[in-house]
Amino acid sequence: MEDQPSDRLVDQRIRNRIMEAIETLADGDDGARREWPNGYFESFYDWIPHRDDGKMPTISTVSADERSLLTKVSRLLDDACDATPKNMTADELIATGWPKRIEPMAMQALNLMRQRGRFSEEQEEETPSA
Repeated sequence: MEDQPSDRLVDQRIRNRIMEAIETLADGDDGARREWPNGYFESFYDWIPHRDDGKMPTISTVSADERSLLTKVSRLLDDACDATPKNMTADELIATGWPKRIEPMAMQALNLMRQRGRFSEEQEEETPSA
């Protein structure tokens, strides 16, 4: 039987996945084209829920400043999700202007998270090693 990862290690992995989702949003139109609308929204919502589905969970590896910016990104993304049709193409999403509106805040959050870096996926760390 495989050992279960610790809560800390799970939080480290979640933080890394959030960074990947934010990278897509920070890529603006290119991120929307690459992931298509469903992936554009859902890669973020996999880790930070839409406001109708609850609030952002406490994640030990996300600092207060990072959480503040992620909350701002989340609000923008929620507004975009609520304002756009559920089934659309990447070009239709881009035409709404939402990816360009989300891009600056996502870039700000990503840059802050990159300052600290990524955590190991295999061992617990107090501070990111990568």
